Amino acid sequence: MVGTRAVNVLRGILVFAGVWGAAQVLGLVTLSTLLGRAGTVGLFALVILFQPELRAALERVGRPRGREAQSGAALQDLARALERLAERKVGALVAIERSTPLGEYAATGVRLDAVVSAPFLEALFARNAPLHDGGVILQGSRVVAAGCLFPLQQSDGTYRRYGTRHRAAIGLSELTDAVVLIASEERGSIRIALGGRLGPDLNGSELREQLRTLVYDYGGPASAPIPATARPPETGRGT
Repeated sequence: MVGTRAVNVLRGILVFAGVWGAAQVLGLVTLSTLLGRAGTVGLFALVILFQPELRAALERVGRPRGREAQSGAALQDLARALERLAERKVGALVAIERSTPLGEYAATGVRLDAVVSAPFLEALFARNAPLHDGGVILQGSRVVAAGCLFPLQQSDGTYRRYGTRHRAAIGLSELTDAVVLIASEERGSIRIALGGRLGPDLNGSELREQLRTLVYDYGGPASAPIPATARPPETGRGT
């Protein structure tokens, strides 16, 4: 994961800097010169290695957050669409971006730039629609990608009985702070994955309350509670 990779790179830089500093102090001119040149090359290598993260950081500059970024109307439309899809047992997977950029996951699908609306979301997830099986990503009040591939949950076997859609939601929520919503085509239920955990079934009013707390009133990683973990089902795949 990005965090682990960054820690390992930082350790390597510290070791390199320590050796270079020791060479300077001990007057090892040749070694010091070689390490200095290697450091210059290393800087370019780091830029290449962390290009996705650097690009994502630049994308975040100036991007509106909180209430300005996610309007109440958009969340109402999202909740309405999920309710209708769940009632018809049509599967859906929607990720709402918060602090962590989702650009790398949006790149796996079809790029869009559309206003969030219930009819549009329902059309994207219609059973015969070409993008039905992938995830949709929302940034603010806009749909920015559909048909996206999310990483499957890998941390443990807690959710192994769930289907791909639920495990993809949990997997994305393990790696980012996104709020990921799932409508189950098998059970006709709506649930939220957050922080690598899957919340309980939600009715319409509960869904709207969770969206208000987790998205509309969101003030940072420490401001929103993680929904209670639901007990895995005894039988069935749960899609």
